[in-house]
Amino acid sequence: MTAPKTLPKTTRALEWNDLSIILAIGRAGSLSGAARAIGKTHSTVFRNIKAIEQKTGVRFFDAFDSGYVPTDAGRAAIKYAERIEGEVQALEIEVLGQDTKLSGRIRLTCPEAFASEHAPGIIAKFVQAHPDIRVDVSPGHGAADLSKREAEIAIRATRSAPDTAFGRKICAFRFAMYAAPDYLAARPDLDVPTEPVAMIEGSVGWLVPAIWPTKEAGEERAVFQSSASRAVQNAAAAGIGLTFLPCYVGDADPRLARITDPLEHLDMQLWVLTHPDLRNTARIRALMAFLYDELAHDADLWSGRSATTDPRNVKPRPGW
Repeated sequence: MTAPKTLPKTTRALEWNDLSIILAIGRAGSLSGAARAIGKTHSTVFRNIKAIEQKTGVRFFDAFDSGYVPTDAGRAAIKYAERIEGEVQALEIEVLGQDTKLSGRIRLTCPEAFASEHAPGIIAKFVQAHPDIRVDVSPGHGAADLSKREAEIAIRATRSAPDTAFGRKICAFRFAMYAAPDYLAARPDLDVPTEPVAMIEGSVGWLVPAIWPTKEAGEERAVFQSSASRAVQNAAAAGIGLTFLPCYVGDADPRLARITDPLEHLDMQLWVLTHPDLRNTARIRALMAFLYDELAHDADLWSGRSATTDPRNVKPRPGW
């Protein structure tokens, strides 16, 4: 009898896809049976096993008229493949089981003022309904990188949601200018472009040209700037000058009066977002649905319809 042809030696390693092919052939005892089991064609399974033997330099099966019989190497590979298959199945059960349970930890990122004023009450109601879920709130105005899982859910004001995110638009999100009533009372002829302002760092350009003709003109009027939005809000409430804020912040502060209508060029939309891969995770679905309802209930607040402008209704003049 002619000795079987030896295959060239190689250092390429087996992968799980390779082992799954070997396991299917070993269980079925034939290429056609393996093909039916894994949803491939007979010819594809034949090419797969030949490629595996070629790259490893190991013969896993002897082909006879009665079918495919594993060699010693094939029997060893099948044994390990069954073990790995069991571990993979156990992992899937554990991971998918977690994803279908209303338990686990969620990191929520949202604007600073929302994190301090609104998130605590909303999250308190949520965890009362779902006591096995933990929620960490991360304040910030920058766009959370959901793809890197810096947060699982983001509440964001934006003109359009990124293509890489999944979520729902809640309502309009608007901004206006505010000042302390005592500050306004002392200035019956308020001239917005010439007044001192408290600003969030980096936001002066947002009011060009609606308020100031140039960014330099705005910087000249910015007597107080901070990366902390609460500090800017408190400075305006203390009478330092004007400020511009999201309507949900300024309208809710009794220390401030709105002095302009919402600035249309800054109109955004309020979104609740997550990574598409997390959309079917039970705890993520639960919190997102809860946030949809809670935020939609206060749509007038986010969109600037819950308060009126100061009776003087200061409007930017043409040419400002």
